[in-house]
Amino acid sequence: MIKRTIYLMAAATTAFGLAACGNEAPPTTAAASVQAPASVSPTASTAPSSTAPAYITKKVGERAGITNTDGSPAVDFWVTKIAVDPKCGSYMSREAGKHTLLLDVTVKTYTEHDANSDINAFTVLPGLINPFAFSTTGADGVTNQAETDMCVEPKSLPSAYAANRTYTGQVALSTTAKSGTVQLTDGSGLFGPGAHGWEWSY
Repeated sequence: MIKRTIYLMAAATTAFGLAACGNEAPPTTAAASVQAPASVSPTASTAPSSTAPAYITKKVGERAGITNTDGSPAVDFWVTKIAVDPKCGSYMSREAGKHTLLLDVTVKTYTEHDANSDINAFTVLPGLINPFAFSTTGADGVTNQAETDMCVEPKSLPSAYAANRTYTGQVALSTTAKSGTVQLTDGSGLFGPGAHGWEWSY
């Protein structure tokens, strides 16, 4: 099994909006390495059982990332904005009893040193930052798998990623929880046994 790490980046002082051209310079921050799942950041949420995903708590504008097996950075990504119940698009509507979450996301790729491996950061990225990998937990503590939203038309992220590029896009989710936390779960096995991921409050 290939062993990877996920690492935390210091929070940006302000959230960055998306540039009109679709690219923007990522915020300059310092990295602090975290071994997953052997060690957990002080800001990480501890899973209640060994079978539950272990989520690292992030703030909007704060980077998450994936390293190569040699410790070099492979991918950074960060949520720059979470809009709750934005205006629906023309001829589109929000399902009764549901709320729309529109996440603006920036992805920065570096060099994939493990390109010859069966599982590497670039091959799992399209499935990782994907509506079906998200869930939400409301104030009542109930966690539900997020659904693809039919109210807005998000700017899609690519289905394949190249090295040394910056991408911006959006993920639209439908949930019954108007406020709470949104979780992104990685179940690819990239970090070893079990599922791991990140979570943001909204």
